[in-house]
Amino acid sequence: MSEAISPTAAQEGVSVVWKFCGVLFIVLWIIAHLAWGAMAFIADVMANDSGRADPNKHMMLIFGMMGGQVLCGVAGVPAGLAFFWRSRRKLLLWLFAVLFVVGALIQAGVFYSFFSSMP
Repeated sequence: MSEAISPTAAQEGVSVVWKFCGVLFIVLWIIAHLAWGAMAFIADVMANDSGRADPNKHMMLIFGMMGGQVLCGVAGVPAGLAFFWRSRRKLLLWLFAVLFVVGALIQAGVFYSFFSSMP
């Protein structure tokens, strides 16, 4: 004999899959940004290897790039939560977009500021 499956049981199974996908997305996003941040940090430190740039601008480059990288990395958390938190999905995706764009703009701004000041 086969048992009837209730509609809530089917929804719970999908919910578990979406929760797993959301958590997996968050973990992979953060790991990717940690790797990207480590590479960016090394490049930022070596950016003034010749010593031609102002040390203050160089420190601004390092901290600005890392701050922007942190914002971009944190942006993955609301994006991962949007996988399964359907009632707040629009807010979470907006938060993801804002954090990611602001982080990228900070990085682009300090990058431009540093290299435009080079003699």
